[in-house]
Amino acid sequence: MNQKLTKIIRLLTFSLCVCSSGSVVAKSTVTFMHLNDLHANLVPHNDLVQNVDKPGTEYVERGGLARTATLIKKIRQNNPNSVLMNIGDTYHGGVEAVFTSGEAIIDPVNALGIDVGVAGNWDFAFGPKVTRERYGQSVMSFFKKGKRPNFPNLAANVTYSAPFFKKGKPFMPATMLPQVGDVSVGFIGITSDIVPQMASFLALGLEFAEGEAAYLKLIEQHSAELRAKGADIVVVMSELGLQKDVRLANLVTPNSVDVFFSAHTHETTFEPIQSESGALVVESGNDGYLGQMDIVVDDEHIVIARNWTLHAIDHRLAEDPAMKALVAKARAPFLADDVNMTAGLMQGMQTLTQPINTVIGRTKAPMTRRHSLESDFNNALTDILRDMTGTDVAMTKGFRFESVIPEVGAKTEQDHVATGDITLEDVYRFFPTAYQFATATTTPARLKSIIEEGLTNTYSADVFKQNGGWFEGFSGLNLVLDLTAKDGERVLAMLIDGLNSTVDDVAEITVTGCVRPIESAGIMCDFNGFNDVERLINPDTGAAWSNIELFVKAVQEQRLPIQTRRTVEDVSETPLWPIADFIQPVNGVQ
Repeated sequence: MNQKLTKIIRLLTFSLCVCSSGSVVAKSTVTFMHLNDLHANLVPHNDLVQNVDKPGTEYVERGGLARTATLIKKIRQNNPNSVLMNIGDTYHGGVEAVFTSGEAIIDPVNALGIDVGVAGNWDFAFGPKVTRERYGQSVMSFFKKGKRPNFPNLAANVTYSAPFFKKGKPFMPATMLPQVGDVSVGFIGITSDIVPQMASFLALGLEFAEGEAAYLKLIEQHSAELRAKGADIVVVMSELGLQKDVRLANLVTPNSVDVFFSAHTHETTFEPIQSESGALVVESGNDGYLGQMDIVVDDEHIVIARNWTLHAIDHRLAEDPAMKALVAKARAPFLADDVNMTAGLMQGMQTLTQPINTVIGRTKAPMTRRHSLESDFNNALTDILRDMTGTDVAMTKGFRFESVIPEVGAKTEQDHVATGDITLEDVYRFFPTAYQFATATTTPARLKSIIEEGLTNTYSADVFKQNGGWFEGFSGLNLVLDLTAKDGERVLAMLIDGLNSTVDDVAEITVTGCVRPIESAGIMCDFNGFNDVERLINPDTGAAWSNIELFVKAVQEQRLPIQTRRTVEDVSETPLWPIADFIQPVNGVQ
């Protein structure tokens, strides 16, 4: 069969054999298991998902590595020709990770039997030393005390930038080409592109590819090389996020890539996204789901079917005893009565002196960040900050991190009724990194430009302009927006609550916001343009409030709001989750 005819047949099968349920297990079927964005979640936890019976959301219990291990074993029993991929943030996210630089997570994750992985942006957050010990290929990687993943991690988009390490040399392998049964599978790994923007020192000595053109070139180059070496299937494991992966899938050469397995954005694709090139794009939410893609190859090594199933990690799965024991061992020091730990410099020298299951308070309103424009937790946090300081406005970063806490009396899965309890462990899940708070001043024009920048980072139709998490949270402002407007033109009006006036009527605005322990002058919540920055001081210690300390104190003093608020209006009424399928619109908003 000539090459041109082969391509035509492959493209036709791409359009005819896209399925969303069921599994095909045959001699030439490879099962890809897709685990992404574990974020150091070791045990089951509350989650917020779209209600399957009616519009809206419902509280459910999801996750737990012991349940995940059970499902993985079951899938492997059904098809020995299976590959387990771990993509995105793995070792960072919970209190166990904070106080061990992620080490407490490594043994349970290694026990899953992962075949190949990709690091996420937060996996770089423990600093260059840990990053090199955990992932690096250089000789320095072996002069270490820490544990390493027992599976290969790929990153085609990261190279060494220092001459000592041979500038341009890959920091991790770019690709892998194993034989799975009688099928040759090519893997291309891409880690996050935002590590240098998180903090420049996290990328010390490393260079990350930047921009759409660079990533398209990387994928085209490596997919062609893998095909030339005999790959029957080529997949991209990407931590760029669903939006960027869909864009790249639309642009790559038809038939060059079979599937983009996405991570980073915590989106849940119950149906695979069909791209213009024929490649499918899928993302498995976070640790609450495990994706399964069965790819069938015929005798002529042509892909003839790709079947996608998304498995919920829930109470219907029994807990694997061996994994349950490993998880219990990892968590035991954090549940002890005499816990006394100090985190390292990279985690702000935080201390832990109480078991993490200690209940610090109760909430009468839901606590979640599960919204890309305005979330309950960000509103609660910024209301607390403004109440404590009396500034005109308070702001916080739009992290995707969270610990879903149903309000008192809420109905949850299996007819349980929520207590509204907030544990110390919950607090650490809302704050992915150690930072402090400060007051400052800025001009109305600068505040408006900050808001525009945050909206561009979240909703730009040029998805490679998107950066970071979701939109920042604000208190003290009533915002009128048009999400369909051009970048830099989405803000229609800003009203300052306390002054009962628009920003045009004032010369200066006082602001409370987040600052890192070591921060450049004039920076707040990663934005510049602030003056008279003064850190909030804990009167009990005389030191700057840490984010954990301040929030715990506020909960104990019952400063949490008793109901939700909404002070951001989008005149375009752009459908957002849970009305829309994705929390962050997959093609931006235009």
